[in-house]
Amino acid sequence: MTSAEGVSSLPRALAIAGPTASGKSRLAVWLAERLGLPVLCCDSVQVYRGLDIGSAKPDAALRARVPHRLIDLAAPDEAFGAGEYAAAALRELGAGPGLFAGGTGFYLRATAFTHSGEATGDADEPGRAAFTALWEARERESPGSVHAALTRADPATAASIHPRNVVRAVRALWLCEAHGQPVSLVRAADPPRPRVALALVILDPPAALLGPAIDARCDAMMRAGFLAEVEMLRQAGYSARHKSMRSLGYRQLDAYLEAREGGLHDRPDRHGGLAAAVAGIKAETRQYARRQRTYFRHQLAEGVALRVHVEAPLWEPSVDLSRETAPWLARVEAFLSGVSQ
Repeated sequence: MTSAEGVSSLPRALAIAGPTASGKSRLAVWLAERLGLPVLCCDSVQVYRGLDIGSAKPDAALRARVPHRLIDLAAPDEAFGAGEYAAAALRELGAGPGLFAGGTGFYLRATAFTHSGEATGDADEPGRAAFTALWEARERESPGSVHAALTRADPATAASIHPRNVVRAVRALWLCEAHGQPVSLVRAADPPRPRVALALVILDPPAALLGPAIDARCDAMMRAGFLAEVEMLRQAGYSARHKSMRSLGYRQLDAYLEAREGGLHDRPDRHGGLAAAVAGIKAETRQYARRQRTYFRHQLAEGVALRVHVEAPLWEPSVDLSRETAPWLARVEAFLSGVSQ
């Protein structure tokens, strides 16, 4: 654990973070019941209404058991990002401590720390919308062009964004444009400051165990009707032109359905069918989990009041959560109550 100074006047929260399928939800619900806290979902897909199965959104029975907030905040065609999430999360913390649970580290960081270098106006502002549309078109024509342009404009920011994360890269390009200089310089002049006193529990199970758990989770989603969910979203008019539908899993199944409707699955050399789409989801989810692990190890390494690492595979029902939390739960309770800093 590490400690941070000057947190006494800040709202307090506990965060359960880590790679996908690592058992965050199981631990969060267990802790929420014991601490009497609402679960504040920290997931960039669960914020969208209708994207339920593929985002592992808590069902009605679980929500009746433990309050879950910060889900279903936007329609699938609405612009929604870390800024909107942070504003909603800080409003929730205004009523008292909460328990963040999720794997979207960028959302958690945007909530817990100030973030300089933002631009005025939202994503639908005409100038910004036109800029985004232009670069998205260039990316479709020449994959990798957005990240390459960002590397030229702001190498430091580009190094922090995965080359395939087009949404973040376009946004960073826009910020460079809006400020007239590399946004990394703007942020360096005004470093992040805590605005939430955060106790952070990072789940970090062995990769050899997590990989099979990811595959099993994906298979369970398909059995639960993930494909039918994507079909309904498409019938409602949502497609890859919307940010929500480019989320992991939704993107692959949307492309599969698009190809099926176009009669392209008779070309096995180019379209492998549903099995290939599911295999692609599993492979990319494993890659995403590796990036999440790196993010939580480094991007949130400093500035939190308490920090705990848990290596046990908490998704396994046989893992005793009482035993796993015993070494640190009392300190978290003292921190949330304001007894300790």
